[in-house]
Amino acid sequence: MTEDDNIAAEASCVRLQQRYGTLADRLDPSFRELFAEDATITLPEYPPFAGLEAIMAGQTQWRASGTLMRHICTNFTVDVVDGEHASGICYLVVFYGGVQAPEIGEVAPTWPISVGEFHDQFVKLEGKWVFQSRVLRRIFRGAAPS
Repeated sequence: MTEDDNIAAEASCVRLQQRYGTLADRLDPSFRELFAEDATITLPEYPPFAGLEAIMAGQTQWRASGTLMRHICTNFTVDVVDGEHASGICYLVVFYGGVQAPEIGEVAPTWPISVGEFHDQFVKLEGKWVFQSRVLRRIFRGAAPS
């Protein structure tokens, strides 16, 4: 890989990390485009979401719950292994607003309910970088507002 290839791969993977929270929070159907067909997401309180359909089923369940959350991601780091594989980490802060009607608008702010790290594996498929896996490791766990 050339240095330009490496920079492009890193930028593509960081963009995935950035888009994850935005698309998840908005329950955007294009969330599915971030993942390989056999991708996994592992969150501490759930069994792993294994495969794209399980990941999207989790999104559908979240949508049905009406729970308002916002994912704030930062400290993006990507290490390109080769032209088709990379690994990375980013920090995650989650704010929780409880169950809300979609038209509610602003809600009372909460303390972050979670601070953690996403440990990522990326793969390049058909010329496009996607998540192969995401594993969330919680560092701090707060409480939902009462």
